[in-house]
Amino acid sequence: MTIKRERLHYGWVMVLIALSVLATHALVMYTFGVFLKPLVTEFNWDRGALSGANSMYMLLAGTFAIFTGRLSDKYGPRMLVTLNGLLTGIGFLALSQINSLWQVYLIWGLFLGIGGSCCFIPVMSTIPRWFVKKTGIAIGITVAGFGLGAVITPPLTQWLISAYGWRQAFIVLGLITFVIVIPLAQFMKHSPQRVGLKPYGEIGTLKDKQSQAAGGLSFRQAIKTSRFLVWGSILFCFFFSVQVIVVHVVPHGIDIGSSATAAAGILSIIAGGSVIGRLSMGFIYDRIGSRKALSACLTLVALALIWLLFAKEIWGLYIFAGVLGLAYGGIVLLETALTGELFGLKSLGMILGGVILFGTVGGALGAPLAGSIFDATGSYSLALLICVILVVLAIILSLILLKTKGWRSTN
Repeated sequence: MTIKRERLHYGWVMVLIALSVLATHALVMYTFGVFLKPLVTEFNWDRGALSGANSMYMLLAGTFAIFTGRLSDKYGPRMLVTLNGLLTGIGFLALSQINSLWQVYLIWGLFLGIGGSCCFIPVMSTIPRWFVKKTGIAIGITVAGFGLGAVITPPLTQWLISAYGWRQAFIVLGLITFVIVIPLAQFMKHSPQRVGLKPYGEIGTLKDKQSQAAGGLSFRQAIKTSRFLVWGSILFCFFFSVQVIVVHVVPHGIDIGSSATAAAGILSIIAGGSVIGRLSMGFIYDRIGSRKALSACLTLVALALIWLLFAKEIWGLYIFAGVLGLAYGGIVLLETALTGELFGLKSLGMILGGVILFGTVGGALGAPLAGSIFDATGSYSLALLICVILVVLAIILSLILLKTKGWRSTN
């Protein structure tokens, strides 16, 4: 008697591909703060002015994500992720040749911003289409790739800068992007229905699932609901605070007396904690739901930021980084899961792009404001206090969101 082995469902293949793509995308999201100090030192630019390039990246990536989300809903992520690999790789190579601040805005802000819009939203809006069961775990593993990349990229980038200089570091990051992202993108599929498969865990007929997959609100319907505004406002407050940390925590660590390598480790600890947060939140989400999990994560963020206000040694910053990472990882997972719960899968890519645009606007404002506050006062204390206030507001809004109904209840 022979035992028939069940083939690996292609949904899990998609998860592994998406994990690798997002891990590589961390080269953009988690290295600007590492490059900030060397560029300020060499060119004598203000931190606030230089941080504006990353804000421009956030704004353009968020704005264009609405359109790339719509394209992904219709055609799938393959061509969009391929374009991301091309634009990001070329952008890093071009950054190795900069000599003026406007060039940073053009390349990091515009070029990488358009490329960034072709990655996170198309990837994350695709994964839920492949799963009926273990959706939270699948999303958690996928976004854990982003965290794994973030663990590696800050110390790798800092080592490259220390050993070879920031120009050579940009070249290496560009080559890594070309080698990983473009080949993997060719194996990404829109949905199981389009390749004759059922989603993982589906026990009904393919026709049944196709009908379910079409369920949900259109983008136009979604933006007219109060929950769209509430959810978007939460992400605005959260990402305002996160971008202040991502861009300025390494310079802050150096300012209080840490070495550049030790300070870069703060980002790695945030990223490591986020990996744990993303994986564990997948299980938690499948058991208690996304809205209660969101309130818990935001509370952790507020506590971590309060701690940071009083931390004056590197070990204190490391404790902050671990707690923030856990909460940050959970919220990144919930972006997709909660958006699907609130609005359905019909236009998930476009709606996800819409709510995350709130977050990118917040992030775009946070980093340069913190830099300008530092330039004016010589301290990040006021910027951190603003972050605490905004996250407390986000907690209040999450309690309101907890009482709202999902899309199924409004049809």
